Amino acid sequence: MTITSTSDLVAPILQSLAPGMLSVPTPEFIYRLPAERYTKGANEGTTLRFMRPRRLKPPIKALGNSGIEPNPQIPQRDFKDAIMSFYATSVILNEQLLLQNQDSTLAWVSERLAVAGYEAEDIILRDYLMSAAGVYNCRGGANGDNPTNFSERDASNINSSLSTANAFKLTNGKLGENRYGSGPLRAAYIMLSSTEAEPEFDGLEEFKSSWEYPNREDVATSEYGAIRNLRIFTSSEAKIERNASMLGADVFNAITTGKEGYAHIDQDKYSYNLIYRDPIYSGPSALNATLAIKFAQAQLITQETFVRRVRFTLAA
Repeated sequence: MTITSTSDLVAPILQSLAPGMLSVPTPEFIYRLPAERYTKGANEGTTLRFMRPRRLKPPIKALGNSGIEPNPQIPQRDFKDAIMSFYATSVILNEQLLLQNQDSTLAWVSERLAVAGYEAEDIILRDYLMSAAGVYNCRGGANGDNPTNFSERDASNINSSLSTANAFKLTNGKLGENRYGSGPLRAAYIMLSSTEAEPEFDGLEEFKSSWEYPNREDVATSEYGAIRNLRIFTSSEAKIERNASMLGADVFNAITTGKEGYAHIDQDKYSYNLIYRDPIYSGPSALNATLAIKFAQAQLITQETFVRRVRFTLAA
C-alpha cells in the first residue's frame, strides 16, 4: 500500500510566523529614577543655568547694649550650567521588505528604536555621573582588597557623609505592618548598583529584600532591597571596572544620591522625535524608507556634596 506523506508532497510553505514576538532582553533604566527633571524651553539658547544662593551665617551673638551694629553679610550665589547635546540613530528599510515581509516591520522597528533611545538616555546619564561624582572607596569589608567588599559599616559611612552634607533623603520611611516576614524601613538615600552585585547585598546580615518591606507602595521593579539608610536599585547596565582593584578583582560602581543631587534636562519640542520617511523621498527610484529617532538632553550634578560614586569589590 502506497501512502503519500509530507516527504512526497511538500507543503508550499513550510513555516508560519508565531503570533506575537519573543521578548528582547532589556536592562532596567535606573539612573533617571532619582534625578530632578527639568525641561529647557525652545528658542532659549543652548544652556540651562542653575542658580544656588550661598548660606548666610546665623546670628548667634547677643547684641548687648553697646549700640554697635553687627557686621553686615554679603549675599552670594553660584551658577551651574547644563549644555544641551543632541543624539540620533536611524534604520534604512528597503521598500521590498515592507512590501513582502509577513510581519509588521515598521511597528517593531519603531518600538526597538524607542527602547534604544531610552537606553541611550540612561547610559549617557550613567557615564556623566561616573566622571563627575565624588568617589568613596569601601574600606569596611574583610576581603583584604582595595576597595574592600561592601559592608554595613560602609553603608553607615555613606549615610553619615551625605547627612553631614545636609543632603535630603529621597524616600520616607515605612512603618511596620502586620505582615509576616516584613519590617519597618528607614528614610533613605538611593544607591544605583549592578545586578552582578546582588549576591553581595544578600550576604549582609542587615540587608532587607524589597519583598520584606511593609508594603509594595512606591517600590519599582528595579529595587532590590535596603540596608540601613540606603535603598538599592540594580541594573545590568551599571558600570563595572574589570580587574581594577588592588588584587585584580572587578570593581563595582554604585551611584548614591540624595534628593536634588543631580538633574536630567529635556529639550522642549525636541525630546524623542520618531521620524519616518517614505521611500518616495529617498531618491529617483523610491527604493528605501527610513526610520529614525532623535532627542536632546543635558545632565548636571546640581549639589556635588549630595552625590557619591561608591566603589567596592565582592567578598572572597
